[in-house]
Amino acid sequence: MNLNKIGSLAMATLIVLASVTLLSIVPVSASDDFTLGIYGNANQDDTIDMRDVTKIARMICWLEDEVDLADAKYDGNINVLDIIQTELTILRRDKTLTVIDDTGEAVTLSKPVESFVYHGHNSYVYETLRAIGVADKIVGTSDRFVTPGKCRYSEAYYPELCGFTNVGILKSPDYEVVNTLRPDLVISDAEEYYDRTKTPDIPVIALDVRLSNFREATMKFGYIFDSVEKAEEYINWYDGWEETVNEKVETISDDEKPLVLICYYKPGTTSFSIPVRDHYRSVMVHAAGGKCVGDEFDGTGYVKVDAEWVIDRNPDVIIFSGANQYVGYDIEDPSDAIALINDFTSQPELAEVNAVKNNRVYLVSHSFILCGGASGLIGTVYYAKWMYPELFADMDAQEMQQEFVTDFQHLDLNVENCYCVYPPPA
Repeated sequence: MNLNKIGSLAMATLIVLASVTLLSIVPVSASDDFTLGIYGNANQDDTIDMRDVTKIARMICWLEDEVDLADAKYDGNINVLDIIQTELTILRRDKTLTVIDDTGEAVTLSKPVESFVYHGHNSYVYETLRAIGVADKIVGTSDRFVTPGKCRYSEAYYPELCGFTNVGILKSPDYEVVNTLRPDLVISDAEEYYDRTKTPDIPVIALDVRLSNFREATMKFGYIFDSVEKAEEYINWYDGWEETVNEKVETISDDEKPLVLICYYKPGTTSFSIPVRDHYRSVMVHAAGGKCVGDEFDGTGYVKVDAEWVIDRNPDVIIFSGANQYVGYDIEDPSDAIALINDFTSQPELAEVNAVKNNRVYLVSHSFILCGGASGLIGTVYYAKWMYPELFADMDAQEMQQEFVTDFQHLDLNVENCYCVYPPPA
């Protein structure tokens, strides 16, 4: 056995012994519903702490089998350097960090990350970065956030991005601009939108913030930007609201659940692209205690149906997602929203549909009350309020939205003065 190995074993043995004491004072994570995909997370839970240091030390001493995430240095070896790297991550003093992104790619970043480009289509990635206090590090973003008339453009909700540096359209990034900006990191929310090889000197991470991975993605961003405590605060706020919704929905029997049509709508629409069972919009309806007309189809995409098909299913509730001209943070007059709903409900062939007969047709912002991040949970609460006004009478969706806007989006914006949904639930 060489001297380096002997030294590593001696060091690891001391760490194992010391960690017995340390572990007695380290708080246990409140939630283990995911494995945080960051190298250094040796015990494969949802955080990086002294338990990971102990785990790595035990692996070095051959007391436990090695796991890939124990290789904190990401150099193919598990040794004392991984212990040091993990301790630096815990102390927020690490100079590199290796994160597994949504593609399964291990991306190694230099730290601290002082600047980033966000090239993506979803608002909730940028909302997450704003929530954990790092939005001021952005140096460029895609055209849909910065160009008037585009789907994410908002002078009220994204004032800091109006006229901001444009790095191109979603499916055709301007790689020359990105290379000129030379950010520390490029963030995308899907692999297909960005070709990593076009900016080879800049690390690129594909990391979306869906309802299904909200906690893990938020924590990853927390570690990337050394804002773990704020990420945990954001998650705790989210968990509190989600738990309340879940407790109420659990009391609803299947027979009580209304049938819901949810889809995009614009004047003159005669066919509807409805989300199927596992689509994220359907998932939101299910979380709110409803059944979707698209549940009879497997998959995660859409199925196109005609008005006759909708009439035959006879939904109890209809939720349309509308464009920015109808609903959103910039809309202070609901006239266009009302007109859009009337355009649908005034069609004679729809008169006997339950949702039309009972005035249960609603409109939600396609751009801002979305399907991921905390805004997706806000949408879920609005859906629940519409479906079960009595059961959810003690939950105020607008209050939740205001907390989100004020405490986590850091905006001086009164949501009572705008219409992100119509009609607002009582």
